[in-house]
Amino acid sequence: MATANNALLLMLVAASGFFDLKERKIPNKITFTGILIGLIFNLITGGWLGLFQGVVGMFVGLAIFFLPFVMGGMGAGDVKLMGAIGALMGWKFSVMTALYSAIVGGVMVVIHLAYTGKLRETLKKMLYALINLLLQFFIRLGYSETVYKAHEKFSKNGQDYKKIYIPYGVAIAGGAVLVLIAYKQGFPIF
Repeated sequence: MATANNALLLMLVAASGFFDLKERKIPNKITFTGILIGLIFNLITGGWLGLFQGVVGMFVGLAIFFLPFVMGGMGAGDVKLMGAIGALMGWKFSVMTALYSAIVGGVMVVIHLAYTGKLRETLKKMLYALINLLLQFFIRLGYSETVYKAHEKFSKNGQDYKKIYIPYGVAIAGGAVLVLIAYKQGFPIF
């Protein structure tokens, strides 16, 4: 990986993470500029093949978080940020960034829950929801009054689960940095 690529990536994710943390939004001027710079950079360094790889990376990056965005799990800025990362670094890097971002995001949620004192309560509700899914499976296999009553109990106990919002641009930034570190340590991206 070229040093210029890495420097551009670090500037992109640092700016995105900063704005997402501060304003809970990643501005279009950052993500669209990132996409444009990524495509131009790949055209200059790799010709038409480089541009093609940047376009593929952009679409893969956009596709990775499109479904979570449609389901309300993340903002459009997060999706566009992944598109910019893919345009600059390629599709393999964007896939690995998404995986590492999930780990960073999970750690951020656990820290947030521990800090707010809601970790135990949330884990309990998650357990109820998991048991509820298992009971639903057993009900579909064959109706049983005992299983149905247990299902009702666990459904009521897990209903008041509230979404936890974190600035996922920070998680994406952390994931991208971890991918760079892993690559520098000799771990292949794919």
